Amino acid sequence: MNRRHLLLVGLFVLAASYLVAGGAIDPITGSSEPETLDRDRLIQPAENGSYVWPYTSRSRSNDERTLALNLIVHGDDDRVRRSLVAQDELEWEEVDEENRTEADADADDSTQWDDAHGSTRYTYVDTEPHGGGGVWIEESYQLHAGTYLGSRHHIRAYTTENDDWTVIQAHREHFDFFRLRHTVTDIQHSQNALEAEYLDEPFVEEVRREYHGTHGGWNDGWLSAIELATLVSLGAGTVLGLFGTETAGGIARGARRLLGWTYRNVRGFVLLGTLAGLVVGVRSAGLAVEAAIPWITPQAFVVVLYPILAVGPPVAAIVLTQSLERAGRLLRLQRVVNWLGRPLEPQPAFAFAAVGLGLGFVLDFASIGVTALPLELLLHRTGLLVTLGLLAAGAARNDAEGAALFGIGLLGWIVGLAMPLLGYL
Repeated sequence: MNRRHLLLVGLFVLAASYLVAGGAIDPITGSSEPETLDRDRLIQPAENGSYVWPYTSRSRSNDERTLALNLIVHGDDDRVRRSLVAQDELEWEEVDEENRTEADADADDSTQWDDAHGSTRYTYVDTEPHGGGGVWIEESYQLHAGTYLGSRHHIRAYTTENDDWTVIQAHREHFDFFRLRHTVTDIQHSQNALEAEYLDEPFVEEVRREYHGTHGGWNDGWLSAIELATLVSLGAGTVLGLFGTETAGGIARGARRLLGWTYRNVRGFVLLGTLAGLVVGVRSAGLAVEAAIPWITPQAFVVVLYPILAVGPPVAAIVLTQSLERAGRLLRLQRVVNWLGRPLEPQPAFAFAAVGLGLGFVLDFASIGVTALPLELLLHRTGLLVTLGLLAAGAARNDAEGAALFGIGLLGWIVGLAMPLLGYL
């Protein structure tokens, strides 16, 4: 073998060794049987929920443990992600210039998180409280702030189907051209920076630190825990912001929050008014036609008006909550509805649908002088409120769980309508 061949072989061996060392090539195949971890090595982010191993690993084994999880965000998975990458779609409190602090000024320069790509890291989840078992899961998504070939904050977020929390591993890293990979330099600074993004925001109910004793993986044992506010608490906070403050600045901020929440839920108010209007409108139309055409039996009008009451509420709920991507045959109508703003979230969709139909029932009974209802009738009307709310919440989701909610709501609505017709009420 001449020197040229020796040189080529040497370059090949050198390049291969660097690629393996840098992680670009992994010659080691993982075990076919993932490791199972004991419960005492896990933490439970929420009561009665799943347990999670507070670290990440290069493989489905704790032998290749890397970094510690350092944040837990409690809330719907989609809202958690939007709180990071779509902050402009969430409520951000404005600060009066005269009361502005240095911390407020820093908050204006909030971190902009974008989708990221990186090596897969696993963590272990015990879903036994939900009837499952232990399983190793990959990150649900990765985000970064900075540049890939420079320095950046890097997030790996892990979610489960049955839990309303997202556990996050956030760290600071830079690309090392000599290693052909990113080198982690710190996780505490990234934890603090991400935690600061949630401080004093109206869509956040609480920011706290929890001690779990996770001292490995660069952590000091403490995890940041963020509780995203629910619709009810947001509404309560808005009311308190309006009436519980003594300063003009506080009243103004409360008013802006209320206006912002109203603007984001225009579809909900339209849905509420439509449902109430359908119930009251059918009654009013029946009374008007009966008075105008007394020689025709009222049962003839019922044949025309009842289908409106039976089909109108679920159709209104579907049209006003379903996103454009799922509109299907209602595509043209949905484009018109989109002028009212973006689609509702599942929880507001449920609330507006239930309240709208309930308001219609109350106004309907009041219009004909009914002030007391039998318990059976009250329970039946309550069931209709819940089923229509589930239907609306399911229509607002673009996943399997949404389809299940929609199916349950639609079935419940049909059963609720059939019960009186079959003599069960």
